Amino acid sequence: MEITTIIGIVIAIVIMLFGIRLILKKPAEAVPSLDADLHIDPDSQTPVIPRHVRSQLSKTESPAAARVEPSLNEEVVDNIAPETEQQEAVKVEPTLTETAQPETKAASPLDTQVVAEEAAKTEENTTSAEQENKPETVEAAEPKAAEFSLNSNIEKAEISDFNDESSILDAHLHEQKIVDEECSLANAETIISLHVYPQGRALSGEKTLKVLLKYGLRYGELACFHRYSEDGSKLLFSVLRMADTGMEGFDLETLSTEEVKGLAFFLALPHSDVQNAFDTMDSISRLIAREVDGLVYDQNQQEMTPQLREFWRHQAIDYRAGQTAEV
Repeated sequence: MEITTIIGIVIAIVIMLFGIRLILKKPAEAVPSLDADLHIDPDSQTPVIPRHVRSQLSKTESPAAARVEPSLNEEVVDNIAPETEQQEAVKVEPTLTETAQPETKAASPLDTQVVAEEAAKTEENTTSAEQENKPETVEAAEPKAAEFSLNSNIEKAEISDFNDESSILDAHLHEQKIVDEECSLANAETIISLHVYPQGRALSGEKTLKVLLKYGLRYGELACFHRYSEDGSKLLFSVLRMADTGMEGFDLETLSTEEVKGLAFFLALPHSDVQNAFDTMDSISRLIAREVDGLVYDQNQQEMTPQLREFWRHQAIDYRAGQTAEV
């Protein structure tokens, strides 16, 4: 075997041993650095130090460098110490004459009088200072009360009584007066009525209300349902309910729970448009009678026939024509 081969084998063995040593060698623990990031526990907000770091710190720290947490008593002592030093600094050292006087010397009457006068002056000065401070306190409190007071600079509107005439109000009252004067109910001298009675049974209040509203009647004065002209300016006829005592008005609050025996259509005379009013009343009364399965009767309780219808129509027209003055 050649020498070079033996040398190569030896070098290879040395390299292998060196590598095995590096593998088996325990890595040295890193010394924690003060510049490392500090981990904070989000729940307790306290720093988290790993266990191997705590053990390393315990080894490296010396007993003299161990941190001592301050206690409450030490803080109080630290706070009191400066004050004590200041008091000692303010303390006036006794003069030579005072130290020379014996401690057992009794106070003379003159010294006692001087001390009493000084005490009286001190009390007077204190009292005067308190009296001077009191107005300042009151004056300081006054602006706070002024914050809640009303601003006197705001302009106030003067409300005067309305004694003048209003053209709008006068016009409205005049129009209402004309309507009241032209209303056939206000000037009624007589009436022509037509009665509708359902056959077999009475009408329910709910059915009555629906039928009246269906044919254009509106609830109004005297607790009646009224039918007006197409422009709404003229009352044509009105409707009341029939009861055992005669014609009565409607009570809308209790109508839905009541029964209606019949309906009374009446035309007030004199009337400025009596022909149109009577024809409208006759037509709607027959439509409602058909709606409720009833019959139409005249004011003498006779069933309405074409001959009676024509008779009452002429009675209404002749009564209007026979007046000396039409309204």
